[in-house]
Amino acid sequence: MDKAIIVDHLTCENQLNNVSFTIQKGEFVGVIGSGRDILLKAISGLIHPTSGFVSVLGYDPQLRSHDFLKQFAFLSKLSNVLLNDIPPIDVLEVTKQIYGLTDREFNRNLSELTQFFKDPSILDVLVYKPKAIILDDPNFELDSLYEYNKRSESTILFSAEKIDKLVNLVRRVIILDKNQVVFDGAIDELITKFVTEKVIRAKLSFEVDANLISEIGKVRKYVYPYINVSVPRSIVSLVAAEMMQNFPVVS
Repeated sequence: MDKAIIVDHLTCENQLNNVSFTIQKGEFVGVIGSGRDILLKAISGLIHPTSGFVSVLGYDPQLRSHDFLKQFAFLSKLSNVLLNDIPPIDVLEVTKQIYGLTDREFNRNLSELTQFFKDPSILDVLVYKPKAIILDDPNFELDSLYEYNKRSESTILFSAEKIDKLVNLVRRVIILDKNQVVFDGAIDELITKFVTEKVIRAKLSFEVDANLISEIGKVRKYVYPYINVSVPRSIVSLVAAEMMQNFPVVS
């Protein structure tokens, strides 16, 4: 499998220190931790590192070459704010002209994308079908992004504030701490090593006293008819069975 993104001993003064990893073409990878926004901007060529090497699709992103930009997309957290006052169709029309899309290509691509997304900012980023996509803390449903990745086979690297957004979605996660990569691997491995509890979300057929359920687990949230209960991972099956037997759980 070809490498889509190479980050080799990347250092950005006071923000990243000797960061290295590779991402294969078609991968769907999440990154969390302090410094993630700087990392994504460095990979996108928007800031200049103090030292190290970055390659995206075989290009140096800092050179901002035409061939590179036609295959690459970066969606900033500020994109929605910046485009708020502009009608979405006008923004898409500008993108169509910039990337030289024919009417047929534009309409076909937009029709395919609207099967997955409604947010104008992500439609604008993907309408020209980039091969490598960087998303800085996207605020839309990530399930749709995952489905798009499977269909398009594009390479997607995105950041998230919390690991909760990545569970049951990505196979690989990169964690930054104190300006360095402290974990890079399968999310299942991360959960096994570091996550000691699991949350059971249940739907109740009628209200019960939360104190009764707290005897078998820690009640994290209870807004009838749903209740979230945190329990040690080692006994999650036992607690789930006990809840089904002793409380009005419908799902």
